Amino acid sequence: MIGGVTMLDNKYNTSDLKQILCRLRAMIDSTDGSVQTRRFDAFGIEALQVTYDQLTRIWTVQEHREIRQFQFDDIDLVAIEIYDVLHDFKLIY
Repeated sequence: MIGGVTMLDNKYNTSDLKQILCRLRAMIDSTDGSVQTRRFDAFGIEALQVTYDQLTRIWTVQEHREIRQFQFDDIDLVAIEIYDVLHDFKLIY
């Protein structure tokens, strides 16, 4: 157990988080507009959408299944939220 979270398969979890963080960092580094949007899906079904405003440095996460929206100012918190939503989504389907 790490930080209150049971890690079933460290390699799998680490790999997923690294991929998510890579995509989020690409949003920060992008130069083709100040607002970046990425979609995250599982099994070909969009689970959530993430928007990053480079001017305000605010992340907005829109979950589709529960129709809710969160804002963050920390990339690590965004990555954890994305991971949690995708994990729960995969358990349902």
